[in-house]
Amino acid sequence: MVAHPDATKQSNLAARFSGSAVAASEPSLPPVVTPTPVPTPTATLTTPLRPAPTLTRQAKGSKPNVLVSTGRLAVVPGFSKATGERDKLTYRVEIEEGLSFNGAVVAAAIHKTLTDARGWQAIHPVSFERTDKADVDLRIIVATPTLTDKLCLPLDTGGEVSCRVDDRVVLNAKRWMYAVPAYSGQVDLYRSYLVNHEVGHALGHGHSTCAKAKTPAPVMMQQTKGLGGCLPNAWPTIKAT
Repeated sequence: MVAHPDATKQSNLAARFSGSAVAASEPSLPPVVTPTPVPTPTATLTTPLRPAPTLTRQAKGSKPNVLVSTGRLAVVPGFSKATGERDKLTYRVEIEEGLSFNGAVVAAAIHKTLTDARGWQAIHPVSFERTDKADVDLRIIVATPTLTDKLCLPLDTGGEVSCRVDDRVVLNAKRWMYAVPAYSGQVDLYRSYLVNHEVGHALGHGHSTCAKAKTPAPVMMQQTKGLGGCLPNAWPTIKAT
């Protein structure tokens, strides 16, 4: 039982000013404090109302996604100026949503290839300019094998190769990521080949074959399917010697 230290003093003051002699002569009892019951804790666990949220980032060590298709394309924002004063061919870069690629990095690699001194600008009266506008001459698209197959119809890409159909240059994400064994790990070189080969179709070039073993393969050769004894080559200005 707990009493306030000033409780007795306060009672005597109340009696003193009440006008009652009896009240003044009788000692006051300290107030009784009744303790409040403390609830006994229980060990009952509540069930979550919804599942815990999953991580949106990939787990450490997981493989990049180049296969799971969302079917949705997103335009890479930005602008890369044409080099040279020749007829301007405009293009935009689109990447399928969900792919494990940095859009700005992909777009920079494509533009670097198209404006390289060894590329088509040295052969055709053309310069390449990247934009994110709707009105362009070419759409360069990086897509999963599944979406590549759809965008390339009526051509048969079989989930493995790339294509050019109408204003679409469609680059297979599987090939962009891993290249092909014939390039012996030279992924950047293969990517330049991929861009130059498909854009070459847009410029009116058909397929070529390996004319002489152990010389650079023509850029319009279907190098993804094999080199036929030739050496890997990404550039239209480099010929067999």
